[in-house]
Formats: sequence, C-alpha cells, structure tokens
Amino acid sequence: MAHLVPVITRDPDLVRAAQGLRHDVFVAEQGARPGPGGLEVDAFDGGADHLVLQDAARPDLGVVATTRIARGARYTAREFDMGALLRSDRPLAEMGRTCLHPDYRGGSAAFALMQAALDHVSTLGAEVLVGTASFPGAHPEPHLPALRRLALEALAPPAFRPVATGPHAITIAGAAPRAAMQGVPSLIKSYIRAGAWVGEGAWCDRAFNTVDICIVLDLARLRLPQVPAVRILAQA
Repeated sequence: MAHLVPVITRDPDLVRAAQGLRHDVFVAEQGARPGPGGLEVDAFDGGADHLVLQDAARPDLGVVATTRIARGARYTAREFDMGALLRSDRPLAEMGRTCLHPDYRGGSAAFALMQAALDHVSTLGAEVLVGTASFPGAHPEPHLPALRRLALEALAPPAFRPVATGPHAITIAGAAPRAAMQGVPSLIKSYIRAGAWVGEGAWCDRAFNTVDICIVLDLARLRLPQVPAVRILAQA
C-alpha cells in the first residue's frame, strides 16, 4: 500500500482529474446527469478540500480514488434536516463524492482513502463527520428491506439524528430480517462497521440516480480495522 499516495488539494488540475474520475463512476457507470466537458462538477467543489489518491506504480491512471471534505454540512443539509446536530455545538465536517477507479475497489485503496480523510478531518478540528451515501437507482422500492434493516441496526440517537426533508424525502418504517443487510452497498456497511449511524429516512436524488441516506460518525466512537498506516505525502 506504500505506493498509494494521498494528496489534499485545491489545485485546479488535480481537482479536474478528480472530477473526471467522478464522471466515469457517477455518470458513465451509475447514470447520474452529465456535467460539462466530461467532468462531474457541482457548486460545492470550490469551497472544499479534495483528497485524491494516486498510485505511484501506475502514474498513467492519474487519480484512482477521491473524496471531498469541507467544514460544516452544507451539502448534506440540502437533503437532511441537520438541526439536532447543529444544536449539539459539536464541530462538523462532511465528506462526499467518494469514488474509486474499478481496479481499486475491494482492496487497500478504500482504507488508504478513509485513513487519509480522517487525518485531514482531525486537522479541521471536527468531532463529527457527516455525509450522504447512496443506493443505486432513484426508485426506493427495491431498497426498502435494506433501508429498514439499517434503521433497526444503526439509527442515530436523537441528539445526532438528521432527518430526510423536503418533497423527495422517503419515510422508512417497519421491520426487516437480518438477511436484508445483504442489500446494503458495501461502502455503507464499511461505515457502519467503523461505528457510523444513519439518519432518519432517505432522500430520492433523481438527478444523481440514487437513493441517499445520511451517515453520521462521531469520531470518538470510530472503529477502524488495523491496516498499515498511510501518510499524506503531499498537499497542494
């Protein structure tokens, strides 16, 4: 894993490379609405730090994983009422637009990305990390058993609980067997194993072709598997 190099950046060229990977994953693979010039871009990119992961052994690939980190919860608050968390006066940071090149899924790259992200979040002074995580497709019905099971197993306590809001909010109620967790995307299960909670309800993002849940991680209860440490080798 030493060949994986994490970089915290706002450099325009590296940000465009990250947006190109986001286009490949979110638009070409998952059916999100296309952005300009083969990039996946939104209004929140400019005020955020971008963590990109590069592979020193494969420089031809450029960025092999990326995530976006910012203070507060401005992006998440488009879909979820963050009032309870804001009233807690705990410093917040949010992470989003996380994706990996297909060759780097299911291996050490995800751990490297998460460790570097958590290192950076700590430098921002945040105590709670929030963000949205997605089920594929903008129709909630196939995902309801998994969403119900998530709510049963990992619903955030009231003082930490975001609530889906607005006309695209989906109410999640009812029981589901443990086996329904098989329908939860692996990234979300990784967050839960690390100690994260989920917010109440879900949000249907038709432009992004996803059903979103809110992830809340109190860093004081973080549980990460033991993997070799990755140091941020450069900042731009």
